[in-house]
Amino acid sequence: MISSLALALSMSAPVDASEIAINTNGHATNPSWSLSGQYLAFEMNTFAGQIDLFVAKIQNGNLVGEPQQVKLPGASSSFGGGGTVAVSPQWHPQGRLIFEGNNKGSSTRLFDWAPGGSAATELLSTAQIQGDLAWPSIRFDGGAVAFTSSHTGQGDVYIWDRASNKVSQAFTSPFSESGPRYDHASSLAYSRKNAGSEDIFVFKDGKSVPQAGGNGDQTRPTWVGATVVFFSNERGDDKWDIVTSAGAGQKVTIARDVRLPDRAPPALTPDKQWVVYGLADPDRSNRIVFTKVDGSQTVEIESELVACGEPAIALSGGRWFLAYSALPSQGSDWRRLHVVDVTGRL
Repeated sequence: MISSLALALSMSAPVDASEIAINTNGHATNPSWSLSGQYLAFEMNTFAGQIDLFVAKIQNGNLVGEPQQVKLPGASSSFGGGGTVAVSPQWHPQGRLIFEGNNKGSSTRLFDWAPGGSAATELLSTAQIQGDLAWPSIRFDGGAVAFTSSHTGQGDVYIWDRASNKVSQAFTSPFSESGPRYDHASSLAYSRKNAGSEDIFVFKDGKSVPQAGGNGDQTRPTWVGATVVFFSNERGDDKWDIVTSAGAGQKVTIARDVRLPDRAPPALTPDKQWVVYGLADPDRSNRIVFTKVDGSQTVEIESELVACGEPAIALSGGRWFLAYSALPSQGSDWRRLHVVDVTGRL
């Protein structure tokens, strides 16, 4: 059920967003702001086996210069040739970018890159951890990175400790885990696949315990304080909702029929009071929606674009900037990334 708190719906006037111009084909997806709000990483996906990663410098909501492509080690002027993938950008508190990537069929590994730098460097060697590495999550203090590895044959969760430069397996299980995400302590929420569906678990104080399950997939968790926020398709494969869980077995649906991002967990405002999403309904796809995490209020911000989704919010210079991808019109070839100042609209 939707939260029993009254929903107060309001509509802001259409926004005039700035497009992040880029001279390459592909759908712009998965934007990720640096903690300073100065840089915006995003993927360009042609859905033909190649995904490029770019970083744009943003000032007052506008692009400065041209987006810089983040190159894997050994890459030339572009990834080129197809088959190269660079995805899941996550920002370290020190302003560096950690992401997963592979080059033309090689193993997927974690990489580290600094804005303005040349090619990325591999974060962890195969001597430290073998297999395909994915789903990086950086602890709030930057001192650790959680991720999954296929080294043991499953998608198991591992933790790299920056101070010791050692990798350890967080816990063992016969199941496949994905999407680990740190809270503002050292707990991890993650999804576990079992019998073809996914449930949410939490790893805390050395123990892994179930948090939220049900029919279908409960997936891509993130945190608001001690509350886990995640996507669920419990109502059907193509019906995605946003659900919160404040404790084991507890679930409250705060948004229905949302547009599922390609890779990201539910987007949150910098103050962690609002969850942000696009709508699956084609007749309402020109909007980005903000719903209070407690379900008490919803605000829709209208755009002159369509198929709006993939939102991400940054705080920069005391102002909130919303990045999202959209089509200029129905039937357009590529989704482009846009940035708009939404300060004072909530």
